[in-house]
Amino acid sequence: MTKLVVACVFIAVSLFGFVQGSDLIMGSIGSGDRLLYSQISTAPGIPGGLAYLAVNYTGDYSITALRAFDRSINRSGSVVLTGGGFLQRFVNLALQTRVVGDPVEYLVEIYGR
Repeated sequence: MTKLVVACVFIAVSLFGFVQGSDLIMGSIGSGDRLLYSQISTAPGIPGGLAYLAVNYTGDYSITALRAFDRSINRSGSVVLTGGGFLQRFVNLALQTRVVGDPVEYLVEIYGR
């Protein structure tokens, strides 16, 4: 039973990915993987408010790696995986700035096979 719990915890931690600052890096790019989606997603700053942008991807291949890199000047973005993701065929990301009035600018890359 203990081995099962340890294995489940390890899998859960590895599936949540590695968050570094305002970037999201999940999974790994291996041989045979191909770039399924690559897009610079932007939303203008809102005076007195937080800019928000949703990125949705659906495809025919299983997702093996997700990359979302904050390209804003002061790296004030925040990215959250809201649906799908690793080993699925779809992904939903919520991109938002953490500073009032700043724009959102992310490079989103999705790999799969």
